[in-house]
Amino acid sequence: MLSLDLGAKVYVVTGANGGLGRAISEYLAGRGATLYMVCRNKERGDKARDEIVQQTGNQKVHTLIADVALAAEVRSAMAELASREKRVDGIVCNAGAMTPEKTITPEGFETTLAAGLLHGAYLLSSLALPLLRKSADPRVTFLSSGGMYNGKFPGFAVANCESAKYNQEYAYVYVKRAQVILAEELTKLAPDVKWLSVHPGWTETPGVTGWLGSGQKYLQPMRNLWQGVEGISWMTVCPGDELKSGEFYLDRRPQVKHIAGAFFSEGTYTKNTKAEVEQLMSVLHEKVGKFDPSGPVVPHKEGDEAKPEAV
Repeated sequence: MLSLDLGAKVYVVTGANGGLGRAISEYLAGRGATLYMVCRNKERGDKARDEIVQQTGNQKVHTLIADVALAAEVRSAMAELASREKRVDGIVCNAGAMTPEKTITPEGFETTLAAGLLHGAYLLSSLALPLLRKSADPRVTFLSSGGMYNGKFPGFAVANCESAKYNQEYAYVYVKRAQVILAEELTKLAPDVKWLSVHPGWTETPGVTGWLGSGQKYLQPMRNLWQGVEGISWMTVCPGDELKSGEFYLDRRPQVKHIAGAFFSEGTYTKNTKAEVEQLMSVLHEKVGKFDPSGPVVPHKEGDEAKPEAV
């Protein structure tokens, strides 16, 4: 894997200037790939790109500046990508957000949900679908987490914190569970692309440290960055026939998606019903845009639905 030549491949990594996204970017650039690093902050993004270029000697590393919590910025970044590339071979949706206090984006959504699901996963990958379909072996990977084992998706109103008190730990859990569901559902809608979710293991990053808090001591020793991204990097570049679309991976292998029940049954505590999953997809279509399997997501018209009140 370390000697693989990716000189003919094109990849997109979000949240690419730090943590897991940076480590994945370094791997791809080091193998010669054309790489687009989606970063929220231009200064930090350009600095990371320049460092990776210097480190790898690969001049085909570029930045796309976008806050993935904002639909308008995701659309702008994907339009720029489409103007520069004829195809994309793989996307790693790594960027996310977890705020200690409830925050609402200017577009009216809770920030963690907007960045990790609505726009940073569903919208971004949907907009890239025409480019992905021009690849012989496309795939999209959603960076989920073992944190998703702590619950099922509670419904949009709860995940968007429209009434309940905000809890940053559960905001994270809800998004990570939803990413697993999203990979399953998009596999049905666009089966010619591999849709995957993945747990990097308990890796020492600022995001994980912030989420676990004092609980981090129970998961020692934590993984270093390369240990966390080795399996993800493999998923990004391996032959597609070695992957099963819709699955949740850790260390190159599909994992169970739910906490076990009695007598080795799958359990239902973390499992959403078919109706709940259908409702989630319906809300994504309504709030973000309808997923068109033959093309990019079609945006909703502003004002079609009531948006939550900013706080």
